[in-house]
Amino acid sequence: MSQPPHQLGTPTWEDPGFRFTFGNWSTEADSAAALDDALDVDKLWKIYREVPGVLVQPRPAQEGRPVRIDRVLIANPRLVGLGWRHGAIGVEIKKSGVKIGGPIAQAMDYSRAVWTLPTAGGIRVWLDWIFIWPMPKQSGPLASVLAQNRIGSASADRWTRLYFKSGEANIIKINNDGPPELGAASNGRSVGSR
Repeated sequence: MSQPPHQLGTPTWEDPGFRFTFGNWSTEADSAAALDDALDVDKLWKIYREVPGVLVQPRPAQEGRPVRIDRVLIANPRLVGLGWRHGAIGVEIKKSGVKIGGPIAQAMDYSRAVWTLPTAGGIRVWLDWIFIWPMPKQSGPLASVLAQNRIGSASADRWTRLYFKSGEANIIKINNDGPPELGAASNGRSVGSR
């Protein structure tokens, strides 16, 4: 298994590391392998790789080209039995040291797409959540915007094999030992004026 990144302390806006993906993966393929290793241990999801999609709500003047997300995860019966209620999730994978602005914009586009699952007979899904791997947990106004749009960080540290987090809410936390901890996030339900 690839070594997880070690996040020490909580990054702040003044910390340049807060605005970049982290870890020690010099290529996207290495980063993807680390994520796949973390996902494979507990076999909680059916994993679809390199999933094609189409924007169903393009913005004005946005080109109508196909899109592709790195992973779509569908909960297996064991995870559903543990209380998973977060639907289908997507993960966009980046190498270490990438500025997070581009991946966040990409995730926002992907939240307006429908995805065709390869090897599933043409089944299409709408993603309930989109996570960026390996992005540190965000805080402040950006975290609020991401949480409202159901976008979050996918990461690991020395104690946690994998977690998906949005704002201050844990969607799922998989510790190196012990059962998965599921969160009860209700982000993204508000509409219009706040």
